[in-house]
Amino acid sequence: MRLFIVVALLLLSCNNQKSGEIMVDATASEIVQKVASFEGEKPVLVNFWATWCIPCVEEFPYIMELKEKYDDEFELIFVSGDFTDAKEEAKQFLKTQEVDFTTYYKIGNDNEFITTISDTWSGALPYTVIYGKDGTVSAEWEGKQEFDVFEEELLRAINEG
Repeated sequence: MRLFIVVALLLLSCNNQKSGEIMVDATASEIVQKVASFEGEKPVLVNFWATWCIPCVEEFPYIMELKEKYDDEFELIFVSGDFTDAKEEAKQFLKTQEVDFTTYYKIGNDNEFITTISDTWSGALPYTVIYGKDGTVSAEWEGKQEFDVFEEELLRAINEG
């Protein structure tokens, strides 16, 4: 019985993530929990994107450059809003961008997902939120931004507290 409980707990802790999987399904609540898991440790940059969104694709390399430059100082979470039939295309895009960490694929009702993530988000993509070390929103915006904006806002969050 103990072995069963230990195995069950281990399986639950995996949270449907297979080893080495580049993209796993996630609800808005799971994304919120993931962000909260870094509270008190480091800032978190969350970017909501899709392959059909030209501005998303254009700014993606900026975010990856920040990941390379400041990797140990913040956590990066990508959440794909691609349609189900484009999920494989999204995974391929991540590979071309040399993403080597787990990212997330939005599941669930769109409106519920959006309002769970933020009261101010209209649902437009790209959407970026930077959470400070204390877990509060340090910066957020809809639409494409230039590298300098990403870097300035991220450094502000890194240097707070």
